[in-house]
Amino acid sequence: MKTTGAFLEGIRRVARAPAILAGVLVLTFLVTLPLGLTLRGMLRDHLGASLAAQTAASGVNYDWWEEFAAQAQGVGTSFSPTIIGFGAVLGNLSAMLDNRAQPLAIAAVAAAYVVVWIFLAGGILDRYARNHAIGASGFFSRCGVFFFRFLRLAVFALLVYWLLYAYVHTWLFGTVYPWFIRDFTVERSAFAVRVLLYAVFGVLLLSCNVLFDYAKIRAVVEDRRSMIGALVAAARFIARQPGRVAGLYLLNGLLFLLVILGYAFVAPGAGGLGWSLWLGLVVTEVYLLARLWVKLLFYASQTAFFQATMAHAEYVAEPLPVWSESPAAEAIGGPPSV
Repeated sequence: MKTTGAFLEGIRRVARAPAILAGVLVLTFLVTLPLGLTLRGMLRDHLGASLAAQTAASGVNYDWWEEFAAQAQGVGTSFSPTIIGFGAVLGNLSAMLDNRAQPLAIAAVAAAYVVVWIFLAGGILDRYARNHAIGASGFFSRCGVFFFRFLRLAVFALLVYWLLYAYVHTWLFGTVYPWFIRDFTVERSAFAVRVLLYAVFGVLLLSCNVLFDYAKIRAVVEDRRSMIGALVAAARFIARQPGRVAGLYLLNGLLFLLVILGYAFVAPGAGGLGWSLWLGLVVTEVYLLARLWVKLLFYASQTAFFQATMAHAEYVAEPLPVWSESPAAEAIGGPPSV
């Protein structure tokens, strides 16, 4: 299957399983809700019934914002101008590329979110691989089967990403970047070098992401128990056709970029009450839904591509469990036939 065909097939598979998209959307809401309520309480306690409350609600009260930031702790430190509209997207991207530490509360919630995704990944990939409904019992059964396998895989992923940030990132931006710009006199040139190094580091991150995605896919489709074996098999699969693998990832990535650019044009700004507040909330939720849809599309299209390439189309190694009837049911049905 060519990359375009796998991409279109991935769209069809995601469309056939709307319950998965609804489920991960609800999951995301439930995981982030405690942080939102905590921050809401901090803002309410700090503003109280002051005149600053009205100006903060109708626009940006920068003096109050600086006062709040000076005394904020934990989740409150994330309440900065970068959280407004599209600034949040750029802020998250900058934090990832610059390896900026996050508040402990946010890091803990993010870690919990990742663990839940690890649990759901087995069921999601199994559903997309089978390409037909498996029911809630079948879905969560597959989640349980692959949860501990994917936890072992996550240990390898954590080690790889730690090496990237602890050594490669430090080398690129702590050694290579200062060496390159040591004689520069134009800031624009130094910025161009930094962007180039961001691109190099980003390619390394995405390459690791592709490797671990296909390791999960091979583990599910072929019912692999060894995650080291799944990683090696995934690396062999990618090495045999790097162009097609990269092409499919690029198609998904371009769609993700279109979602981000679309949000950049319609993202809500600061302030506003009444209908503008609710409109901004709707726009943000639609953007979140689109991002989750694209994330699932990565899974579905890569699964379809792997199955077609390896002649595993619509095949999963292990059948879904079928629970036997109880003795009482057999008794009702009469004596068993010989």
